[in-house]
Amino acid sequence: MIDQLLSELRKMRSTRTNLGLLAGMVGLTLLAVLINGFVLGAAELARHDDQHTLLSAGTSGALFASLIGVMAITSEFRHGTIRSTFLVTPDRTRVIAAKVIASLLMGILFGIVAIGLSLGLGYAILRIRGIDFALDTGHVVLLVLGTLLMTALWAALGVGVGAVVTNQVFAVIGVIVWAFFVENLLRALEPDVGRFTPVAASDSLTAGFADYLLAPALGGLVLAAYAVVFLAAGAALVARRDVT
Repeated sequence: MIDQLLSELRKMRSTRTNLGLLAGMVGLTLLAVLINGFVLGAAELARHDDQHTLLSAGTSGALFASLIGVMAITSEFRHGTIRSTFLVTPDRTRVIAAKVIASLLMGILFGIVAIGLSLGLGYAILRIRGIDFALDTGHVVLLVLGTLLMTALWAALGVGVGAVVTNQVFAVIGVIVWAFFVENLLRALEPDVGRFTPVAASDSLTAGFADYLLAPALGGLVLAAYAVVFLAAGAALVARRDVT
């Protein structure tokens, strides 16, 4: 198992697409912080909710982490390397497990980079503009830990989605369309249902006990449940799938 995990980590480290995703995440996070930090007025940024928006820009790292997970398995199906992977390690469940653990670790790394950038740069902007910090210590801790848990679980969820779909293009498009369009529709049309979607559950991990979201602990459980369900389904399908 250790050898398989190290192999998966080497694949992720040497894949240019993953480096591109990291660069894209950094760029998007910086852009969001700079726009929110300098476009909003001082009176707006003095408010708790607007400061949370500014400092939580790093939560966008969850989407990039999910794509890391998707790529971890769909790229092997796309390029046909999945055959040699299963030849070296016939136990397909072990292969999936190694990909999940490697993706979890990469997701945490993405989360550290993303929340470090948004918190650090956001706080610097508040100081430069002479705006008092409105978030308490508990909220900052929730923001940091929630982001790390969120990015880790989305990376694992990405592996599950990739294992179910296998087609890289469809899987990537599916994740993006769901996150940006389907979820927004559900939350707008059926708020009671929308609270239990993956993105809403993720938001609850960093937004505290907002009335329109689940409690953080429940949100974490819901997001973990999505990951477990997709991983179980993906592992079952991969175990039966013909890759010859």
